[in-house]
Amino acid sequence: MVDTRWRTVLAVAPYLVLGLLVAFELLTQWGRPERLLPTLALCAAYGLWVLTMRTLPFPWRDRPAAVAVFLAGAIVLNLVLVLREGTFGFLAIATFSFAYSLASWPWELLPVAGTAVVAGLAQSSGFGADPAGAAGTVAVILLNTVVMCGLSFGLHRAEQNLHRTAVQDERTRLAREIHDTLAQGFTGIITQLQAAEQAPDEPTRRRHADAALSLAREGLAEARRSVQALRPTVLEQTSLADALGGVARSWSSRTGIASTVTVSGTARPLPTETEVALLRTAQEALANVERHAAARRVAVALRLGGDRVRLEVRDDGRGFDAVDRVQRASAEAGGYGLIAMRERLESAAGSLEVDSRPGRGTVVRAEVRA
Repeated sequence: MVDTRWRTVLAVAPYLVLGLLVAFELLTQWGRPERLLPTLALCAAYGLWVLTMRTLPFPWRDRPAAVAVFLAGAIVLNLVLVLREGTFGFLAIATFSFAYSLASWPWELLPVAGTAVVAGLAQSSGFGADPAGAAGTVAVILLNTVVMCGLSFGLHRAEQNLHRTAVQDERTRLAREIHDTLAQGFTGIITQLQAAEQAPDEPTRRRHADAALSLAREGLAEARRSVQALRPTVLEQTSLADALGGVARSWSSRTGIASTVTVSGTARPLPTETEVALLRTAQEALANVERHAAARRVAVALRLGGDRVRLEVRDDGRGFDAVDRVQRASAEAGGYGLIAMRERLESAAGSLEVDSRPGRGTVVRAEVRA
């Protein structure tokens, strides 16, 4: 199949190059109809071949057999034109573009090598018929073949590397999504069920059980949307500021920890990636407060202004040694949270700052470009 990056080239280049070469032939061969007319007929044949086999939307044109026939015909017509006039070596630009984009690896080496032979013959058309000229022609053809096939191999390797990078990026994204949805949800469910087991009365037990059921439902909905790479559910229905308020209220009702949300500055539309990064950072920060901080109050602040957006989550809990926690995060079973927040913000061209001291609470600051 044709890569979308080549569609414009494949649609325009053959006709553009062919038109320029026809114009050149008309200027240089106008007084020699015996040479001009056959050449123009071959040019017309090349143009009609491309028109019929590639430009017109026939349903069979992308079948492997049709592609092979088209490439073979284009190379043969290009070769005949080069044998008549060396300047038609420039037509190999169009033929190369077809060879590189239409055939799959490693079969593309065949049309690439064939086109390289045509280009080499054009480049050596001025060589003599003596042994030195023949040796020079062979050398030019070999050089063209090695270089163009090497370029084909290089492009193939680059595409493989790009694919591997994309796969790794997608794995990292999925790891963050799983942590931000399933892991947080399971942690909350376990916490609520443990609290239900230790509840002193039936109403308290029922409240924790209902909270666990609500978390399970929310986690299932978010997991489905994360797999489909969509925005978080809450952001599909409201603004970032309102979403943060809703998350904080839900978190407070579940944990019993008081929370406030303040928004300053002028609200304006933000890129989806930015909103998701900030919302996930707030969710992770609140989850860390619930698990580790033993806090009584949490303040969430969103500041909108200029070309920056800042999110701050501040608690009055026990705090920790921030430097030591970051150094040990990658080795701890529960330490992926800080890593996930930082990676997500960096992917949105943002930054994360954690300010905490034992006994003095914690402040998580996230800043991204608006």
